[in-house]
Amino acid sequence: MVDIDSETLFNAAAALVATIAVVMFVTSVDLGYSPVSEAALVVTFLAGVFAITQRSEDYQLILFGYAVVVTALLALFFDLVGTFDVGSELTVLGLLVLAALLFGLRTRLDAESHFVSGRRATYGFVAVGALAAAVVLVDVATGGIAYELQYEPQIELVDDPRQERTLGTVTATNPTPFPEPVETPNYAVCAAGNWSEYAPPAEPGRSERPVRLDAHVDDGYNEHVLGFSSKTYPIRLHVDATNLSEEPFPVERTERCPDDESGDPFVALFERSDDDPSRYAL
Repeated sequence: MVDIDSETLFNAAAALVATIAVVMFVTSVDLGYSPVSEAALVVTFLAGVFAITQRSEDYQLILFGYAVVVTALLALFFDLVGTFDVGSELTVLGLLVLAALLFGLRTRLDAESHFVSGRRATYGFVAVGALAAAVVLVDVATGGIAYELQYEPQIELVDDPRQERTLGTVTATNPTPFPEPVETPNYAVCAAGNWSEYAPPAEPGRSERPVRLDAHVDDGYNEHVLGFSSKTYPIRLHVDATNLSEEPFPVERTERCPDDESGDPFVALFERSDDDPSRYAL
């Protein structure tokens, strides 16, 4: 039976704050690196908590420390299965394995509720910390995913409001040994040059609508590229225009959407900054 006193209160408060901090880091913090690196940092912290419990003779501190470790590991598990979308079957299997490990570990507790000696736990913490530092260093040094844009020099458009054309592709190449999240560059497209003869008819009481081009990189949701591999994603182009009959239009790479509305019409493709007011985001 645990006596409720001031020491219990502070132990419980410290455990609660540590658990909340780890769960928030796991679920809400995005460092921009591989999930493996973020998981390594979490495991290092938990190894430190575990080392403290193995060096302590305070039963309350040991109990609350174990609670932090188990709760944080479950949060990390659910974050990883959600990140890699492993499916319900593998998630259930993983939970069963975790349950079996917890039952098995329970039998290894000694009379003081320790698993190993404090010295071994400290050595383990140092080893885990060194391994995590190596993982993060490799992840940072290799620079993350590189993106290569390839696009068609010209594209044929037809007079169909539901038409969808492939403008090009974006290839994500991962030079690191760890899976990396896909965050394709924020490209944009716009109708450059004189597109007046292709403008959609005006609605009653309204001015003529301009030709609108819209596109997106079809890279799915929560995508990751495995270590030393690559994935290619198509760029889908949508057009709101009329009087088109499989006419070829040039595609040009530009720094931004051109302001000049004269000359032959073409599709301008450019990378947009986050504060760019352009309406035609990719």
